[in-house]
Amino acid sequence: MVNAVGFDRHRRRLVHGLRVLALLGATCGLLKLANDHHRIFDWTGNHRHSLSPASVAAVAAVAGPIAVSVYLPEQHAGRERAKALIARYQRLAARVELRFINPADVPDLMRKEEIREGEMVVSASGRQERVRGLSEAAVTDALARLARGEQAWLGFITGHGERSPTRAANFDLADFANGLAPRGIRAREISLIELRAVPDNISALVIASPQTDFLPAEISLIENFIARGGHLLWLLEPDLPPSLQALGTALGLQASTQTLIDPAAEAMGLKDPTLALVLRYEPHLALGQFAATALLPRAAPVIVKVPAGWTAATLFNSGQGSWGESGKVESQVAFDDGLDAPGPLPLAVALTRGQQRVVLVGDGDFLSNTYLGNGGNRELGIRLVEWLSANDALIKVDAVPAPDRELALAPWQIGVIGGGFLLGLPGAFLLNSLCLWWRRRA
Repeated sequence: MVNAVGFDRHRRRLVHGLRVLALLGATCGLLKLANDHHRIFDWTGNHRHSLSPASVAAVAAVAGPIAVSVYLPEQHAGRERAKALIARYQRLAARVELRFINPADVPDLMRKEEIREGEMVVSASGRQERVRGLSEAAVTDALARLARGEQAWLGFITGHGERSPTRAANFDLADFANGLAPRGIRAREISLIELRAVPDNISALVIASPQTDFLPAEISLIENFIARGGHLLWLLEPDLPPSLQALGTALGLQASTQTLIDPAAEAMGLKDPTLALVLRYEPHLALGQFAATALLPRAAPVIVKVPAGWTAATLFNSGQGSWGESGKVESQVAFDDGLDAPGPLPLAVALTRGQQRVVLVGDGDFLSNTYLGNGGNRELGIRLVEWLSANDALIKVDAVPAPDRELALAPWQIGVIGGGFLLGLPGAFLLNSLCLWWRRRA
């Protein structure tokens, strides 16, 4: 009997030991597997530890190896942040290389190149871009500039009350122009009267909602620019100046004084009936896979009769139930059969002639300082400009959104959390203690 009990005890110990060894072996195997095969899962709500689609597109647009040099001293805390940031790009493409350089080891290079401590230098294909600030947006903008090859210029015609890329008024486009600068696209104002020509080094000419008429000589300069194959972005309004109607006719634009009315805006809680919501887009290279909602205030339908030699494609239309209002827009408007144009109506049209590209948009407010941040307005404008600049590989590189690091809670949610920790948990512990005391006393 004693021998049987002892044997059973030894058997249980042996089984327990084997189980421990098996567990240790499985743990070592899993550690080896994890060390040899890296897999990272980002379960955060806004994927803040993963590259955005814009960054993925920027890496794909840069050909060849990408070298990132970070100038930071040894043991600097910024090295770990830089390593974690660039690791996202390295997981996407093995051709991204990272190296750290101690500024104290290369003082002559720091002075010669005017490199500051904490800067990153991103290099590819013999060119380099400086990055100040350890953020995905800064690195992706640098990659976009490298992919571009050379700086692009947008020429904004001025002198007729147009929206300005330099002024900060609600009507103007300074915020949009500032958003293009990190991507290597610079905006400059062009006075056709002073220059007496449209510069040849601009990527595209922009006519941004002029308020007054052009001189015949100015119209002639624009027509000559288009005849030479220049690219054009024309932001239209319901009230087109008469002097521009001849230019519009040359591009097949049918003059219209109608203002688009979109009942869907009211259904979404917007009180202004002239706010047009764009929910769907036509397949076109200028848009890529763009699908964000855009908001166009006081838009005009863009009706084009395709001129000879050109090819036209609608980029997006107004929604179902919309119409072009011919009369005065008041707080209460209704469709008048026979006077108003029933929707959906085209709001943006792309024209091509060989390699030449023209975009006509029935609104300029959507890129203004007031409305730029609404929905996908900024990204839509960026894609149109990239297409006009013939940078098709960069069309999908949208502006990288800043990570959302705030937790927004309603007052009742804050009350539930606070009450739970201050009253709920202590009460539960007290109740558990009373139950244990009662059971032991019984």
